[in-house]
Amino acid sequence: MTSLSDVALAAVFTPNPDHPLTWTGFFGFLAVVIGCAIALIGAYAAFSTWRGLEPSRRRAQLLPLTILAAIFLAVGLAGVALGVWLF
Repeated sequence: MTSLSDVALAAVFTPNPDHPLTWTGFFGFLAVVIGCAIALIGAYAAFSTWRGLEPSRRRAQLLPLTILAAIFLAVGLAGVALGVWLF
């Protein structure tokens, strides 16, 4: 018969020695996730605002909303690039 502690030892995680788990990797992964969220939220906000406008006002607001979406996308992609560089 085996005890429960013997079974628990078989499930111990062994990290890859070529890619150690560090705080830098954690914050890199966190930056990737937050950067993706910023890019997606900004694009969705600009698109939903554009759809919510009256059809007569859509053409006049297209350029400012495009610039807004581009700014959010640039900030989000910068965060993703930083996270990939850290990770």
